[in-house]
Amino acid sequence: MDFSVIVLAAGKGKRMKSELPKVLHPILGRPMLNYVLDAVMQISPERIIVVVGYGADKIKETLSSIKVKYALQSKQLGTGHAVRCAKGAFRDYNGKILIVNGDFPLIRSETLKGFVENHKKTNTGISLLTAFLDSPEGYGRVVRNGKGDVIRIVEEKDATPKEKMIKEINSGAYCVESSFLWDVIGKIGSKNEQKEYYLPDIVNIATQSGKKISGFIVPDGEEVLGVNNREELARVEERLRKRTNEKLMLSGVTIVNPEVTYISPRVSIGADTVIYPNTFIYGNTKVGKDCKIGSSVWIEDSEIGDDVTIAFSSYIIKALIEDKSKIGPFAHLRPESQILSGAKIGNFVEIKKSKIGRGSKVPHLSYVGDASIGEGVNIGAGTITCNYDGFHKHETIIEDNVFIGSDTMLVAPIKVGKGATTGAGSTITKDVPPGALAIERSKQQVITGWKRKTKGKKGNE
Repeated sequence: MDFSVIVLAAGKGKRMKSELPKVLHPILGRPMLNYVLDAVMQISPERIIVVVGYGADKIKETLSSIKVKYALQSKQLGTGHAVRCAKGAFRDYNGKILIVNGDFPLIRSETLKGFVENHKKTNTGISLLTAFLDSPEGYGRVVRNGKGDVIRIVEEKDATPKEKMIKEINSGAYCVESSFLWDVIGKIGSKNEQKEYYLPDIVNIATQSGKKISGFIVPDGEEVLGVNNREELARVEERLRKRTNEKLMLSGVTIVNPEVTYISPRVSIGADTVIYPNTFIYGNTKVGKDCKIGSSVWIEDSEIGDDVTIAFSSYIIKALIEDKSKIGPFAHLRPESQILSGAKIGNFVEIKKSKIGRGSKVPHLSYVGDASIGEGVNIGAGTITCNYDGFHKHETIIEDNVFIGSDTMLVAPIKVGKGATTGAGSTITKDVPPGALAIERSKQQVITGWKRKTKGKKGNE
């Protein structure tokens, strides 16, 4: 589409009571600004300019993987001033400009596309995105004349009792011809209580100059809900969660209790997978079909195959889990963990940057870090790969069909050959040849006739 976009993201958001810029507050694990940019990028604008101010460096760092350009609003003097700060990015541009707020996380790309297309069709100087809300408190009201034409926007604090009864609100999104925008933006004044330049004033100025204004009504009013405080943040997350869960359930996923299940919109889940309550699945996670994801599980930026079971209270970050594997309960898979098909990671096991081979088992109470585990390996309870010497991390290699006895300490760098065995309670510091048995234990001593002294009493005299 032949248009460009300005995203307003410069404000601190004082009512959030936070040092974090408002637009970076997370919703289902992602900053709210990212949802706006997702919707914008799906309709392919010519350029995207993000106006930053408070916390500009944090915002740029967050968006480092996204191709956008920035304009700086060094002093936050209102939305009109923010748009004016973006003018330099459009010196070589003559066309339509879509202006949206960065705290607009429920907006759909289809809505923005329809809004821009309607602006082209009506051939007006300014189009504004409006919605009807049952509770319009806090929003500017859209005032129309007897013919239904938009004539002005009145902020709630300036509205008369009659105007406050208007249900149609201004969302804060506009589509404007660039030549008209840069002309009218310089005419906005700051004669108000906050001494700020308000972008909605461009509508009132346009009316006074005889320009026609188009109001595009969003069918679903929740799309334009903004976020100004923590209560509104929770409300928006609730609606996005509901929207996401409904879409998944209609695609064949069972969500036992969608009211307490939190899944990011970008997550992909296959049919006949069952998600139990109090579970969080965030980021770019992909879950296959016929899986069972237990209660109180956290999964982020991970890939999970088909017919995988992840039991109660497991924590999984940036991991790969192949088909028919079983994880948990109480398992922790850290980044770069690879659990190959049919493997089992049991309760109170932590895996870090390691590959666990097909059909291998780490059933309970073990730590495996910086390791490569072959196929058909059994890791006994209490085993630890001692991968850190205080300065560097070292690798442990365990080849196929190895049996590691309980409470074995494997001091890396070390290699245990194919089919080897370690005795329970051993500290293994040297490579173990294939098929060998490695035992390292001090000699057991038995002292007969010994009696443990009881506190406060002397031994037999």
